[in-house]
Amino acid sequence: MTGIGLVLPGALLPILLSRWALTDQQAGLLLFLLLGGAMSGALLARWSLPASVARGCAAVAVAAVLLAGASREVAFAAMALYGLGLGIIMTAVSLLVSRMYPEERAARITRLNLVWAIGACMGPWIALHGTATWGPQRVLWTLAFLFGLAGVCVLGTVPHSDAPAANVSSWWRQLRSVSPALLFMVPLATGIESSAGGWLATYSRRSGATLNATIGAATCFWAGLLLSRLIQSHRKVAVRSVWGVFAFAPWLIGAGLTLLIASSEGVPLRIAALLIGFGIGPMYPAVLALVLRRGEGGNAVFVAAGVGASLLPLLTGLVSGGTGSLRLGLGVPLAAAIAMAACGWSVSRVNRFG
Repeated sequence: MTGIGLVLPGALLPILLSRWALTDQQAGLLLFLLLGGAMSGALLARWSLPASVARGCAAVAVAAVLLAGASREVAFAAMALYGLGLGIIMTAVSLLVSRMYPEERAARITRLNLVWAIGACMGPWIALHGTATWGPQRVLWTLAFLFGLAGVCVLGTVPHSDAPAANVSSWWRQLRSVSPALLFMVPLATGIESSAGGWLATYSRRSGATLNATIGAATCFWAGLLLSRLIQSHRKVAVRSVWGVFAFAPWLIGAGLTLLIASSEGVPLRIAALLIGFGIGPMYPAVLALVLRRGEGGNAVFVAAGVGASLLPLLTGLVSGGTGSLRLGLGVPLAAAIAMAACGWSVSRVNRFG
């Protein structure tokens, strides 16, 4: 559900741009509020994690109802609340899985992200067929109902624990032993994923593609991400391939983004989207599992992830609006992929030789 919920605004972005007469800078701000809210939500997933999931579901439900009938001014606040709720849910669920399976953390977290990716693949399809059949308002009302129902179910079925999440000083103590390059990869990975995934439908639409082709490009991105997480979800693969992922996946992402910028429509654009998704898929789960080995002080990683996920789409919109070219705006995630390749080389080299 959070996969569908997080992808849906990006898939609907061409419609939202028209509905609220937004510029690219304002659209970037909308995505920034969505993902910045998710970052803030990571700070609020504390104490009873099932209760945190329920609070997050309530926030998403209220925000979806507001978005269904919002004016442009209200939409920005509603989008921030929407992201806040999603951030609480995703952080709390990840910590629950980390607590339940400490010996198989890497594989379990990858499987969790695999299920999330299944929802993400459904998001563009829902945006296309749901809005065509029901309209955007009914899609959002249905989303609100489902999140509200999920919150009630979690409260009634998941055992509660009063164990508090780690505080800021604990975060700092536990993260001091983590490689700076490894930590830097967290916002880069989430930033590339959110920027490419959030702007892809708009980029394809402006290239003259039909609505079906536009949704197809976004689906290829999330399908690539789903496929790579499916491969990585096997326990032995997750353990043995982690350093290879850090060394080679950023270059695959960079190649996909280069092809995306060079392409305008058609098969090359879909191939580019598939490559980007396949490369970015295993990055965040792999980094998250390594940091969480040091305890739930790794909670800070969710904040770092939110920083990248919110800033890169905003920067992409600012560059696009400032230059009048979304093609140039996509140079932002390409630069991030190059930086991530340097960090991945550093992390892999330290692991291999020292």
